[in-house]
This record gives sequence, C-alpha cells and structure tokens, in this order.
Amino acid sequence: MLQSLKQKTLVGKLWAIIVLAVAAIFIGVVFGPGIAKMIAGPTHFAPQDDHDVLSLQGQYLEADIDTLIDYYAETVRSESGKRDEVSAREYIMPINTPGATIYIGLEVPASKIDDAEAIVDDTARMLDDEDGSYEWDGSYMTVRGTLKRMDDETKQLWENYFIDAGFSYDDIGLEDGCTFLPLVLTDDEIDGSDTFVLGFMGIVMLLVLALLIWFVVRSLTGGFQKQIRNYIKASDDPQATEQALDRFYEDTMQDGKVRMSRSWLMYDKGGNSWVLAGDDVVWAYQHTVRHKAYGILTVRKEVMVRVFGAKEKRACHDIYVRNEDEAQEILRQMQSTYPDAMIGYNAEIEKRYRANPVTFHQEVAAARRQPAAAPAAEPTEPALGRLGCGGS
Repeated sequence: MLQSLKQKTLVGKLWAIIVLAVAAIFIGVVFGPGIAKMIAGPTHFAPQDDHDVLSLQGQYLEADIDTLIDYYAETVRSESGKRDEVSAREYIMPINTPGATIYIGLEVPASKIDDAEAIVDDTARMLDDEDGSYEWDGSYMTVRGTLKRMDDETKQLWENYFIDAGFSYDDIGLEDGCTFLPLVLTDDEIDGSDTFVLGFMGIVMLLVLALLIWFVVRSLTGGFQKQIRNYIKASDDPQATEQALDRFYEDTMQDGKVRMSRSWLMYDKGGNSWVLAGDDVVWAYQHTVRHKAYGILTVRKEVMVRVFGAKEKRACHDIYVRNEDEAQEILRQMQSTYPDAMIGYNAEIEKRYRANPVTFHQEVAAARRQPAAAPAAEPTEPALGRLGCGGS
C-alpha cells in the first residue's frame, strides 16, 4: 500500500517537479555564468600596472580608480512631466600596457558620478601641473564589473569624441598600435546583468533547487505519507497494522478519494493522504469556507468533511470535496460505517470534544447503545472560524 501511494504521489507531483526543473534550467542558462562569476568574486587589477588588456575581456574585475580623463557618453532617463536625469555616465580611463598607455571606457551608475567627476577634476590638476606643486587630493572610487566590447551606439560616441579631439581612425580600434580601445568596464554589471539582479536570481535558483530536491526526495522516500507511517508506527503491533492496511487497500473500492470499511478510513490523495482506524473515527462534520471579495461578495466556496480522531496529538483531518452534496453523502456513509462516531456540529459537541477526545468518544458510544436516553442537541454545520484543523 505505502509503495503504491508513493508511486501515485510521485506521478501527482510530477508536474511540479517538471516546472521546477525547467525553471532551474532556465535560470542556469540565462544567469548561471554571471552568478558563477559573482560567487567566485572579481579579479583585482591596478590600472597603473602593465596589463594585456585584451586578455581581460569577459572577466569580472575590481579596480581602485584614481585617474579619469573626461566623459564621452551618458545615459539619460526621460519621464513625461519630469526633468531628465542622468542614470549612467561613461568616462575615459587610462591603463598601462607593456608598450604604452592605452585608454578604455568606464561606465558608472548615477550614484558614483560625483566621485567620478571629482577624479576627473583631480586628474585635470595633475595634467595641468607645470611647477610640480600638484598633490593628489585622495579622490578615488572602487568599481566592480565586466570588461566587454562597446555596443555599436557607444562605439560611435567613443569614435566621435576622439575624432573631434583630432585623432585619426587608426588610433581607434582593437588592432595592434591602437591607443583608444572600444572596450568598456561597466560597474555593478556582470555579463550584461546587474549584480543586484544576479544576486536575486541566485537566491531564486537556490530556492528552486531546494524545492525541487525536496519534492523529489519526499516523493521517492514516501515523505508525503508521513501521517500514515506515523499512525502505523504508533500502533501496538506496527507490522500487523501495516499488513491489515495492505489488505484493506487491496480489497476496498475507492469512492472518489475515500476508502471506507468498518476497520479503516483512508483519504487517498497523494501528499494529503491520511488514515484512521475505524474505532478512532470520533467525530466528523461538513465544513465550508467562503472566500469573499472585499469582505462582502462570496466568490468561491471550499467544502470539506472534517474528521477528528483521538489517538493522534494532531487529530484533525480534511476530506476535500466538490460540493455540499458530496460532503453529505460521505457523512451518511460514515454514519452507517462508524456507528460510534458523532456526525454533525454544534458548540456543545466542540466543547466536549476539546475537553477530552477519548472520554467524548466513549460517551457517544455508550449513548448509542442506550436508545432510550435523551437525545443530544441537534448537530449543525459550524459557523466560520470554528474549530480549526491542524492535521495533514
């Protein structure tokens, strides 16, 4: 029985496993390389040291920048009715190589533009110094990002800047001998993705993988049948109980999601499956939850049969049904199958059950064997917000 339930649960959870697997693959393909680079951390480089700049393309780099020449492009955010705002600016940054100093672009977000402008001003003072009186004012900033080729639009602005400054096209490009390389180090970006987005997607991927593993492991190990396993384990003879449940499962026809005999009651619905011994079916009633829009209009009703036992600490279990007719039919079957169970609801029944489930069951059974005794208060359907169910 447990093996059969485990297989049914695995099939029932297959859609969720597939969705999670597809989500994990998608995140891995789109964001995986960037996430891996961020986890590995940036490679530190110092612009004043000699570098083979072309070999740094595609790497996640960290640098302390204290020299910038000027800016050649900026990104402006325009919104209707609002003043245009600069969201990013791209500066000319010198880098030493074994043969000469070359220049690349550095893109920084709006939050670092003031720092970048301070560096530009300090660099200008250094370049204009004629009497040796220049002293560094401490302006610098740390950037972390990926070095990549400029897109066509940015490259055009890059070329225009240097052509206007009097340089030739031979000075601009990625060929040997070019002074101005169309490469840009973009701060807070890895492989075209914002580092915040990558961090967020990394967390999402971990959660998706954890949930995927949880679904697979619980499905394969029978974790979704925990209540049934614990119920068997808590019995006086677990082996005999499991054998009896196996026979019940094989011999009893399933009516919807419910299997019912004088000895056992089982709700067979994948991860929500549960079982009670026939003499442990203490109380059952129809429970209706009305979901309302704006607290007024009922938009959906959720109907279930709520079943209470006495042997478990969390003794409440639900049978979800399509409508009230199905709920009443299950309750009628339970009334005839479990004559010692209380069927229906009122506040007095709830009070007696909560006081002591075992004593309550014994009193109901004793009263049923004494037909001449005064009848109990007529059970009704509970009002919303009454006795909650903590079972599986």
